[in-house]
Amino acid sequence: MLRPVFTLLLIVAALGIAFTPRGLAALGSGRQVLVAALVILGILQAYRLISARQAKKRDDLLKKISKRPLGI
Repeated sequence: MLRPVFTLLLIVAALGIAFTPRGLAALGSGRQVLVAALVILGILQAYRLISARQAKKRDDLLKKISKRPLGI
């Protein structure tokens, strides 16, 4: 769970740098493509985080159910 959070923070930091004057000068004409790619990566990473958290909650709920063999 730490890796997706760290990756999302790096994406947000890169987007922040892309909108500064120094980032505009460094990226040049390809800035729009890079920003679009970072936004897509950020959305996918956020989705991955949310789905992992939901799976963990589902797993916790399933662990509360007592498991008995069928037919006994």
